Amino acid sequence: MTIKELYEFSIEKGMELDPRGPEELTHHLKEVLEAYEGLDEMGKRLFDTERLHNPFGDTRIVTGSEDTQVRRLVCGIDITGSEILMADRLRDLGRPVDLVLAHHTTPIGGGLGSRYDTIWPQVRMLTDFGVPRHRAEKLIRANAEGPQRSANYQANQVAEALGMPLMTIHSPADVYLLQEGWQILREDHPETVGDLIDICNAWPEVQWSIERGLGTEAAVGSRHDPLGQVYPCLYGGWNPTPEVVEALCQAGCGTLWVVATSEDLNHIARTNHMNIVVIPHGPADARGLNGLLDDAMKRFGSFDIVPCSNYNRGTV
Repeated sequence: MTIKELYEFSIEKGMELDPRGPEELTHHLKEVLEAYEGLDEMGKRLFDTERLHNPFGDTRIVTGSEDTQVRRLVCGIDITGSEILMADRLRDLGRPVDLVLAHHTTPIGGGLGSRYDTIWPQVRMLTDFGVPRHRAEKLIRANAEGPQRSANYQANQVAEALGMPLMTIHSPADVYLLQEGWQILREDHPETVGDLIDICNAWPEVQWSIERGLGTEAAVGSRHDPLGQVYPCLYGGWNPTPEVVEALCQAGCGTLWVVATSEDLNHIARTNHMNIVVIPHGPADARGLNGLLDDAMKRFGSFDIVPCSNYNRGTV
């Protein structure tokens, strides 16, 4: 398997599983092309042209040759220069590393092509749940067009200096987690907060975390509380804003299912008698990554994975 093959496979699987479906994704890419064609010369120079064929704003080959064969990769949730140095050190110890794979793009300049591309699936998720389309679009657009993060190229520069290929896979992995969440609600029919907590805690990735002192928990609500309608916010790049949670409450949400929360969200949940169930963030991300990487091995053959930075392969 080459880096390019893993990259293209991630886009393929992400598009296959994305709740928007192929027609909406095709329309999204058409809008991006129209926006690009309307730019001046400098605008086109600054434009991330990967957006023209990759609808996921957080999945990129950041450094290195795309033709590199991948026999062993280092995988982590938040990759910084330290993890790249670790990968280089493994080379010295006789375990050559062909790729460093990051999940989150925050510490990596060039890993996040577009906040808009990343968050926009939340419109479809909200409307499918019952939030009116006009309201969902305005709520998500306000977040999508908010302040962009500043670029941090420290990890890029370390990778380039050491000749270490670096890439990010975020949304195509998270959508695996979303699909599993929907499957659980559809087939396992959890009725209480405790039922949902127990299902998540049984995942090998979360078992790994429990061994280290952290499991799934109810940030708001108790184990015996009925779930009501569950909104799995496990895709779309960011947690819902307080305004989005208010809209979900008005649409009948009984439980918000997330990988992180805040006191603002908890306050709204308490006020509206809603539950919040939180899966440990790293293990939840690992669950999605493992689904994607397992499928990549089925397509391309086995490769070695060295876990780091809060990622685990689901073994205690």
